Amino acid sequence: LYPPIASDGTRQKYKQEFDSDLRRYKRLCAEMDGVNDRLAQLSKQLDTLAEESAQYQDVAEEYNRLKDSKRSAEYQTKKAESKALRNKLFHIKRMVSDYDK
Repeated sequence: LYPPIASDGTRQKYKQEFDSDLRRYKRLCAEMDGVNDRLAQLSKQLDTLAEESAQYQDVAEEYNRLKDSKRSAEYQTKKAESKALRNKLFHIKRMVSDYDK
């Protein structure tokens, strides 16, 4: 899909695609990191609350909702897309680096 670069024009095209995909990759990672950070925050909060309290129940509900969202098809699609983008970005970067040598 991305053969070795043989010209400056191809290098420029790869670089443009890399920059575009990198923005998408960073957005996906930020979104997924946000979910994971919130889960960690809620988990810590649950550790400090009495299980029978209403606040504990509210926090546990949000925690479980977020855990369920990580199992959703939408989240799994984003996770797979971010993995594919990471591999693509790594490959393009290597092709550009090899050309620049």
